Order: sequence, then C-alpha cells, then structure tokens
Amino acid sequence: MAKSHIQPGDRFVKVGHPDTIWIATRLIELPNLPVHVHLMNARDDLDMQTMSEVALVDRKLYRRVQTH
Repeated sequence: MAKSHIQPGDRFVKVGHPDTIWIATRLIELPNLPVHVHLMNARDDLDMQTMSEVALVDRKLYRRVQTH
C-alpha cells in the first residue's frame, strides 16, 4: 500500500468551519478501501469522526493547519 500523506498528529479544519480543529489520531487501513483517518476535536476529545484520506487532502473540503 502507498505511504499515507497524513500522519497522526496532523491537524485539519473543515472549509467554512475554521473554529474546529481536527487532530488525526490514527490511520485505518482496510482491504480494498482508501486509507481512513480517525480524527478527534482539539477542544473536545469525546467529539470524534472518521474521514477518508481522499477527503482530507481535498483542499475544497479540508485545510491542513500548520503547527509551529
């Protein structure tokens, strides 16, 4: 399988919703499916979602947040 463009610790915001930062916590690799990423809300660790890597790298949907 190809190396993921996303790594645990990477941060993202949904386009149009910049107030919520999503942190990648782990990669999920399943046979015959694109890589998915488990995300946790930076302000509320009980708010989680799973998103395909394809969606997260689509700049029309999500933007990576640079950490310093």
